[in-house]
Amino acid sequence: MELDLDRINYKANQSKLGNLFLGFFEGLFLDGRVRLQEIEALIKWVEQYPEAVAVPHFESLYDVLLKAVEDPEFLLAQHQEVQAHLNIFKNSKYFKEHTSDVQRLHGVLAGLACDSDYTDDEVLGLNAWLERHDYLKADPIYKELLIALNHVRVLNRVSVDTKEVLRLTLSKYVQLNNFGLPQIAVSSSKESQNPDFYHGNVEILGKTICLTGASDRYTKAGWKEVIEEQGGIFKDDLTKTAHYLVICNKGNSSWAHMSYGRKFEQALKWQKDGANILILTEDDFLKFLEGK
Repeated sequence: MELDLDRINYKANQSKLGNLFLGFFEGLFLDGRVRLQEIEALIKWVEQYPEAVAVPHFESLYDVLLKAVEDPEFLLAQHQEVQAHLNIFKNSKYFKEHTSDVQRLHGVLAGLACDSDYTDDEVLGLNAWLERHDYLKADPIYKELLIALNHVRVLNRVSVDTKEVLRLTLSKYVQLNNFGLPQIAVSSSKESQNPDFYHGNVEILGKTICLTGASDRYTKAGWKEVIEEQGGIFKDDLTKTAHYLVICNKGNSSWAHMSYGRKFEQALKWQKDGANILILTEDDFLKFLEGK
């Protein structure tokens, strides 16, 4: 029996979007209140991901949202009703703990960052969320956040320095000045450099290279051809022995959870375990392919 991959991918992406929005709402309510700017961000998210409206068990939640569009004060007054709808989704068969919670975390970060302001209560709320979900400690982003909020746990207060470290951490995954939308497109410009990316010399001859995401420059077959022409070894699947993981500029619409996908997260994990995988952007990689 032939698998309907489009249908499987559609359902998987629906689930990701549902979990992302679940976390986004949680992020809005971290400090126990909602600002009008956060409501504007929520509306922007629905415009960006209209397919999320079709996620099972989210219909009633979007009914609440539509009322908030007409009257922003409505959402401020209906926190408990919204929370009840979130709980219904969390108790449904579409919600799978652990996998869903990682995706929720990315939504929580967006909900926190979407108004470009982090109150002490929001930071403390994020730290409490992390403590309640400590079984996610293997997730790279979770680990980064623990480090960023270390002083909060030690001193039980929020400093200016902690907020700045948190801002820099969030900027790797969230568009801070664009309603907290995910960082999808990948650039190697100084303004948007991810510190996890490698910016040094690249050796292609005899090296194993894996790509993730979509590219405007080449198809997958095209990348394979240009890499092998220069003596590199193209691999579709990432392994611990790979030398480079290239993050393609166009990104991938299914990267709804604000990192650069599972290959990126796996590479980070293997790096911390001692593997010599270097992660770089398509732009930086192409400089060496073209000899520039």
